[in-house]
Amino acid sequence: MVKRSDCMKKRGMFASMVLVALVTCLMGACIDPTAPPQPSASETPEAGITWYSYEEGMEIAQAQKKPVMIDIYTNWCKYCKELDRVVYTDSNVINLADKFVCIKFNADERRDLAAKYNSPTPTNPRPGVPSIVFLKSDGTETHRTGYKGGAEPFVQDMMVALNNA
Repeated sequence: MVKRSDCMKKRGMFASMVLVALVTCLMGACIDPTAPPQPSASETPEAGITWYSYEEGMEIAQAQKKPVMIDIYTNWCKYCKELDRVVYTDSNVINLADKFVCIKFNADERRDLAAKYNSPTPTNPRPGVPSIVFLKSDGTETHRTGYKGGAEPFVQDMMVALNNA
């Protein structure tokens, strides 16, 4: 004869396994194991956006008095890869990006910068990746956004940033 407590234990174990499977599936939808292309300042404008390291980009922005666009990403972020594939390849985004000094850094590798630009604030209470932060050439933040599903909303954010620069 099977005891009631044995049935309850089996049900609890089954429920735990289902919960673990569900969490695993949900996490798989948000984590992409493929690494994004690494930023390179050697790209020509015709080929896409020219990305700089933080230090080099900020130096250029100050010298040229040009606004800054910083893309904060991680290798595991699915939407960071979508930005690279969908948004940063759009001709309107590429053309507007020429008006900025574009900087890109990995938040997992540059925790110092992630703490500076991607920490909770009153206007950004739940930071995450991707985060795109727009600055004046002196480093003053003017606007920030994330992935909104396509190039057109991103173009609008770029225009807001340019108007605030």
